[in-house]
Amino acid sequence: MKRLLLPLLISSTSFYALANDQPKVSGFYVGAGFGTFGYSEEDSWNDNNNNLLSAEADGNSTKIYLGYQFNKIVGIEGTYTDYGTAKAKVGSYSMKPTSISLAANLGYTFGNGLRPFGLVGMSSLDLNQNEEQLTDDNGAAFKVGFGVEYTPKALSGVQIRAAYEVDMYAVEYESTNGFYSETNLYALDSLYLGASYKF
Repeated sequence: MKRLLLPLLISSTSFYALANDQPKVSGFYVGAGFGTFGYSEEDSWNDNNNNLLSAEADGNSTKIYLGYQFNKIVGIEGTYTDYGTAKAKVGSYSMKPTSISLAANLGYTFGNGLRPFGLVGMSSLDLNQNEEQLTDDNGAAFKVGFGVEYTPKALSGVQIRAAYEVDMYAVEYESTNGFYSETNLYALDSLYLGASYKF
């Protein structure tokens, strides 16, 4: 009987240790990130002095994100992003866009702690223009992203990620004489590193 119980005890202990050695999967998490800022536009527009405007990114992006992961595949994530500043190549026009987003976080958590993932959702965008060149300063944007996250087994609950995210939106521009208006597509993107803690 003792010979039978001893292997069972060893097997149970080994299984328990292995189960506890797995990275934490489900739970709430909160984190922050820092990275680059990219800005792209479908077309340029004219300012009040009839200068052809085209903006470019200047600065870095910062993010605060929180969410809940239900299982190894599905999670939901909310993010506040301060993109930095986009300045006109001609003139004094600038914008300091920010966004608040809600997205599905879809991926897979492997036993070694790695989790490739994608983000799909919507954002509420505020361009924060210093001059009202674009008539739609606030509006909705389509958010997509992808990245990889790693949960070290030695740091229970700590997650490190590298990711790329973009907010794509359409803005109406109205000519200074009011004779015509057009809608162009714009994109704000960020490549960043982040760290979070899962409770």
